Amino acid sequence: MRQGEIQAEQGRSRRTREKLVMGFAELLREKPFDSITIAELAKRAGVGVGTVYGRFANKDALIPVIFEVYLKMLEHYAGDPANALTLDETDTLRPALEKICAQAWRLLRAEPQLIRTAHLYARLRPDLVGEDWDAIIEAAVGQFRQVIEHFSHEVRRPDRDAAARMAFYLLNTVMVEQGLYGDAGPGAALRVSDDAFITDCATTVYGFLTSVEK
Repeated sequence: MRQGEIQAEQGRSRRTREKLVMGFAELLREKPFDSITIAELAKRAGVGVGTVYGRFANKDALIPVIFEVYLKMLEHYAGDPANALTLDETDTLRPALEKICAQAWRLLRAEPQLIRTAHLYARLRPDLVGEDWDAIIEAAVGQFRQVIEHFSHEVRRPDRDAAARMAFYLLNTVMVEQGLYGDAGPGAALRVSDDAFITDCATTVYGFLTSVEK
């Protein structure tokens, strides 16, 4: 059971939680977590305010649910065949990286508010995140590792695990900053289209993977 959450033992209580999570997910896609009130959540879920407090002791108890919603979003996105990463037999590392960047950018553009909230609270309240966040990161690093192994003849970094972790870091730092914060951060200095940004991100990671360590 998550910190601050009251255990659901009855089937009816579990259904109530499902309604609350669904309503919470809708609100997270519309506004920042700090702006969501318990009254709004109750109204969206179609229950009374007392019912919310009967399931969640306080608003902080909803923070772990942010990551529950985020994980479900990722699972739904990954399960959609339209979002599958397909590499042609003739692909080389550079176009493969551009496909990865384009895929990541589509997700950021599709769910900016939810992803921004998840990233923010992973930093503000790591004590409430649990182990799910680490699992998400390791899974993403694993995907980079697979790509590096697939194109091992092009990658010049000897430590493949370290290369995968740095590639993941570079891509996520740049894309998350621009995709979630845009002109509110260093991205204000950019004057490029989405397509050009995706291309430049791929070029940056490609340059790192194909450079020789000194």
